[in-house]
Amino acid sequence: MPEAGSRREPAGATAAPRHSRPDLDGNEAATPPRSVGMSAEIQRRAAGTLRPHPQKGAVPAMPADHYAVFKADVAARGLQVPLEITAAGIVLDGHERLRAAVELRFPELDVLIVSPNDELEHILLCALQRKHLSASQRAALVIELDKYRHAAASGAARARANLRNGSEVATLPPRGGKKRDLAADWAGCSPRTIQDAATVQAHDPKLFEQIKDGKLSAEVAARRVRRANRDSQLPPAPPPPEGPFELIYADPPWQLGNPDGPYAPEQHYPTMPLEEIKRLAVPAADDAVLYLWAVNSHLPDALAVMAAWGFEYRANDVWVKQSIGMGVWTRNRHELLLIGRRGKASPPDPDLRLDSVVEAPRRKHSQKPSCFYERLEQLYPERSKLELFARGKARPGWTAWGNEVTP
Repeated sequence: MPEAGSRREPAGATAAPRHSRPDLDGNEAATPPRSVGMSAEIQRRAAGTLRPHPQKGAVPAMPADHYAVFKADVAARGLQVPLEITAAGIVLDGHERLRAAVELRFPELDVLIVSPNDELEHILLCALQRKHLSASQRAALVIELDKYRHAAASGAARARANLRNGSEVATLPPRGGKKRDLAADWAGCSPRTIQDAATVQAHDPKLFEQIKDGKLSAEVAARRVRRANRDSQLPPAPPPPEGPFELIYADPPWQLGNPDGPYAPEQHYPTMPLEEIKRLAVPAADDAVLYLWAVNSHLPDALAVMAAWGFEYRANDVWVKQSIGMGVWTRNRHELLLIGRRGKASPPDPDLRLDSVVEAPRRKHSQKPSCFYERLEQLYPERSKLELFARGKARPGWTAWGNEVTP
């Protein structure tokens, strides 16, 4: 499993130039740049005379398990690709190869002498061919390279302006209109992955480092960034109304255990830990009824909340949807609305009792059909009503509470 390339060039062979590839603005940039020169022949150098580049840390190291397999392959077949070094013996491409060769006590190594215009740019460009890097890591390197190139070009522009000793303002290179599809082809990843990496780099540098280290995918990190930005714009929830209320209707923002998943509720709205929901001070009357939406896979959580709020489970309604959804054990097409009683609250009059099964189409994510409001208003016309975790404007005759309630 060679670190890069698939064959060993015979001694004296002419090194084939690498293909020219576009930068993020669609401009052609050599991969790596060769304008200063490159030796045409593979040479032999003593392993002990070669040194790693001081900026080799810009590229994530090979994971330990990958390196063990790679080293075993080097021990069995030797190095298949020459290292790329400067004339002074500083390694630009092939640090893992050098490490393995030194550990295996190889006396000499095949090398190519290169003289790139920019050594760090050369290192980053070569790293995009590393097989051990994930698509997210390669996307992060593309963003790093683009940032480095922009900084270098900006510095050069300022230097030129200063040298002129005039009132001219340095012209910086534009960064708009980047061609993500070209960069994606360059790095071997999707345009969306590069866009996600760019989003994270712009908003959360610490999270971006986790992408570079391979600890987090660009997709998951971008979800976290978008979620944090969205949540930061929501106002805090107001204190619960004084009450007391004889009918409580609640649809808590349950946490389901995988906040980074593409279908997790966290991608749509902020959620609350179970213990936080249980501690909520619900202004219920001594004799009250609770209608509480539950998640099928976390039904015990809803029952625990009902008990913590001082209600005893009595029955449930079922919302049957017209289209099937996701699920693990089954693909869900229904949701449960649990009914609880507190104190001596009486059930609806017999002539008002309704069918427990309600068939209604889906609405926006987690939004329940309006017919459930109508059912509760029909069943309990005279009771004071409170909706917890409400969204939008309060329904006439109801008090609404939550950080998504609008006036």
